[in-house]
Amino acid sequence: MRREGTELFADYWSTVSNYGKGQNVPVPEGFMWLRAFRVFPPFAASLTVHFPDDGKLMILNCASPVSARYTRLFCPISRNFDKDAPLQPTIDFNLQVFQEDRDMVEAQTPEDLPLDLTAEAHIPADRTSIAYRQLLTELGLGRHYTS
Repeated sequence: MRREGTELFADYWSTVSNYGKGQNVPVPEGFMWLRAFRVFPPFAASLTVHFPDDGKLMILNCASPVSARYTRLFCPISRNFDKDAPLQPTIDFNLQVFQEDRDMVEAQTPEDLPLDLTAEAHIPADRTSIAYRQLLTELGLGRHYTS
């Protein structure tokens, strides 16, 4: 994880495929999937997933707060591979992931994101979340803004 100005960058390597169920696409042996996150505080983030043969799937998440407890999320998705393949499997796969994320987020308590880092216990995997919370604090966002 690194920070440049007000932007955060985090790269994650994995052996877990990013092809959706039913997409029987051969992956080169030993291929490592790179998922590159970029955060544009306070309400936008992008994910670029690197596929074999220089393929890239790009997702932009733009949160548009409607009220203190409701946010509309806009998520344009693009890819530079399989240009003639049907889009529906990719859309379905990403909608499934978004729904799983939504279920998890809506079940969390407290609803407000604690910007006070001493309010929770953290583990090394929280590095990006901690950096994001610190950045929100630096931007002057706090409880009076989120509730």
